[in-house]
Amino acid sequence: MGSMFKTGCKALKSRAAKGLSFMIACCLGASLLMSGCRNKEQERRELRIQGIEQLKAENYEEAIQSFEQALQNNSNGLVGEFELDILKYRAEAEYRAGDYDAAAYTYEILLQVDEENEEYLIRMCMLAISGGQLDKAKEGYQKLYETKPQPSETSRILLLLGQALTEADRFDEAQELYEQAMNGGIQSGEIYNRMGLCKLEAGEIDEAIRYFEQGLLIGDESASALMLNQAAAYERKLDFARALEILRQYGAAFGVTPEVEKEIDFLKSR
Repeated sequence: MGSMFKTGCKALKSRAAKGLSFMIACCLGASLLMSGCRNKEQERRELRIQGIEQLKAENYEEAIQSFEQALQNNSNGLVGEFELDILKYRAEAEYRAGDYDAAAYTYEILLQVDEENEEYLIRMCMLAISGGQLDKAKEGYQKLYETKPQPSETSRILLLLGQALTEADRFDEAQELYEQAMNGGIQSGEIYNRMGLCKLEAGEIDEAIRYFEQGLLIGDESASALMLNQAAAYERKLDFARALEILRQYGAAFGVTPEVEKEIDFLKSR
């Protein structure tokens, strides 16, 4: 009986020892896992700081690589505040490196996470225009227009996009955007000026003059450019007397530059 009891005690001790060993192994494994996660997170934060320092030092390509590594080391694959912060820094580095397409793409990713952020949309539009991606810029502008942000921001993107479309000989598309803005209540002399220039490029001189005249009625800082373009339109129409009259009015209001004086002398001889 005593022998059996001793044997039983040994068996219990053996099982307890094995159980304790298993618990210790589990604890060590968990501890190592947590330590590994902490090390990974620390590495990501160090990469972020490194990237910011490289960005400040104008080492843009190196900064992009640091930010990219910090994003790739994301253990859970989720996009949180830390990831959004890194993406914004990466977009800035890509922009300063002159890679407008990459920067625009990064802002597209940011927009997928935060569709209501007007800042991302504005920057994406501007970068798409700079990169010559006019269709993407148009799509972004339409979203911006529909959100009804500050009129000044919408006008700024509109003028940049309209100019790019005009330079690409896409006059009708530029004109359509200008008219949409005007019908939506965005009023500025510069928009009328751009609309007039589109019509002038298309050979529709009377329509161009009408837009220049409407822009002058607003009376903002675009008046000088509107008057010069108005005079040019009348000259193209071969109405030299009216063109001369407008340039004289321009000189009285804004002063006569050598170029304007030369043009006045030319018109006097016609």
